[in-house]
Amino acid sequence: MAVKAYDVTDRNRDVDVSYIVFAESRGKAIMIALHGADGAFDDYRFTELRAHRCPALDKFYRGYPVMDWMDDEDRIAMVRYASYECSCEVNITFDKCLACPAHEWCGRFERMDEDRKYWAAVEMQQHCENYEPTYNTEDGSM
Repeated sequence: MAVKAYDVTDRNRDVDVSYIVFAESRGKAIMIALHGADGAFDDYRFTELRAHRCPALDKFYRGYPVMDWMDDEDRIAMVRYASYECSCEVNITFDKCLACPAHEWCGRFERMDEDRKYWAAVEMQQHCENYEPTYNTEDGSM
């Protein structure tokens, strides 16, 4: 049986944790996540997790059961093909986000860039509204 990619998450979405796991079936993917994915699901039971197929990630199987977010190639694939992004709980600056190898496919980066552009425009508008030209008091010229 061929190994396939699964996105394993909390069934109730109470926790913002998920893993891309390579396994032969959904059940095996959940078992790998329960016992081999850095302990994030240690307090869970099998029935509290769900596994969704991610066929676009099948081609990224390199012999390891879990994709590694810290590996640049894995991160790019996870962001590009499974819409992964950094957790909202992680405080990331725009510069740090820009340095991420997957930023060009990342939804969070796009939102941060839009926010950055918006606030730059607001700041420019406020600057222009508060601008008062200085006049030469003798002849009234600028």
